[in-house]
Amino acid sequence: MKKMRFSFMKCFCRIKSVRRSLTLWLVLGLMFPALNSAAGNDEVLPLTLDRAIEIALSENPMIKIADREIERVDYSLRTAKNALLPSLNAEGNYSRNFKKQVMYLPDGIFGPGSGGAMEMGFDNSYTAGLTASLPLFSYSIYQNIRLTEHDVALAIESARASRVNMVSEVRKAYFGLLLAADSYRVMSQSMENAEKNLEDVRNLFNQGMVAEYDLIRSEVQVRNLRPSLLQARNGVRMAELMVRVLLGIDEAVVIVTEDDLESYNEGSLLQTNSAGMDLTNNPDLRQLNLEINRMHTQFQVVRAQRFPTLAAFGNFQYMTQANDFRFGNYQWANPIMAGLQLQIPIFNGFSVRNQEQQVSIGIEQMQMQMEYMDRNIQMQLQNAYNEMETAYDQIESNREGVRQAERGYVIAQTRYQTGSGTFLELNDAEMALTQAQLNLNQSLYNFLTAESEYRRIIGMDNVAIH
Repeated sequence: MKKMRFSFMKCFCRIKSVRRSLTLWLVLGLMFPALNSAAGNDEVLPLTLDRAIEIALSENPMIKIADREIERVDYSLRTAKNALLPSLNAEGNYSRNFKKQVMYLPDGIFGPGSGGAMEMGFDNSYTAGLTASLPLFSYSIYQNIRLTEHDVALAIESARASRVNMVSEVRKAYFGLLLAADSYRVMSQSMENAEKNLEDVRNLFNQGMVAEYDLIRSEVQVRNLRPSLLQARNGVRMAELMVRVLLGIDEAVVIVTEDDLESYNEGSLLQTNSAGMDLTNNPDLRQLNLEINRMHTQFQVVRAQRFPTLAAFGNFQYMTQANDFRFGNYQWANPIMAGLQLQIPIFNGFSVRNQEQQVSIGIEQMQMQMEYMDRNIQMQLQNAYNEMETAYDQIESNREGVRQAERGYVIAQTRYQTGSGTFLELNDAEMALTQAQLNLNQSLYNFLTAESEYRRIIGMDNVAIH
């Protein structure tokens, strides 16, 4: 009995491991709207793995944030491209000269008494105008556009990574719920068998056919199973809570799973190992590779400060000056000007050179990080695959163990009822059956969670797994 309870505790600890991430998801769950649309007016939500993934990808706030980030950087890209378009500005100006400017002329320039300080201008000055400019060549603008394109690619890959991680989280949580439900069914069946045995033993004891020791053992067995049954029921609640938080399902909605751990093809990825080991779609490696590409473009942005720029400009003004406010008598002038502006950087205190060195070192750091990450992820992938292989081998062994334990329990029950067997044999057979069923459920869960981790590492973002 102690061995069976220890195994169940090990199984239940796997279910309780969701508590590590549950706190975070509970906080995020406050951001969810109630999933009334998923259940309509009914209080029951039939749930499968594909349906759970579909709900999570449409309702989870982290997915929505990632999608909005794509929109944000897309506007940044548009802004960068707008720098290639002409700009047009209008301006207007009125000034009142309370004390006019003066110009000094040589004495006697226009005859005796002339020269000295001479006031210039009028009391009122009006100016309106349009100014236009167009960049003809600017290497920095083109590189800034490329830099923003990298930001868009990073945002898209980040959104894909969020989906891959969310699918993995949902798969593990859903399989945890199935494990908890299957374990609860096993413990319920074990309790039912123990209670039936207790009833049979009590009847035989009343007839004087068995000793009081058998009755006491049978009663103790029922009492010992009750805490494990309650613990299994609590495991179902915890696993269901994790699913609710990830999917944003309201407490009022009753979740009904439509499958069990046996419903899934546990050999799919093992049969495609040679293709599955490819890390081309790994989200972390892809994002880091995009970051390196962005740093190379950042280097070109810095280097662009060494290049000349050429721009065209034009100016149109409509202006007049007067000492009164008789607008109808004003004489207006409209000068027009256009030209080209060429700027050639000559010396800027070695700032560009220092910036280039900074970016170059950053690129080297990222490349070293890429090598380290690649080795680490290769190890994670191999570990996940090894866990899949181990669990897969255990599944077949445990299935055969369940078949043998079921037959052994029937034989022990028949032997005890006919008086040729002992209650100890029956009790051992019942515990062996419960242990075998729990082991099978655990091996199925181990395989499916290892497969989920394997899918996450290789970047599989498809939701259909059947």
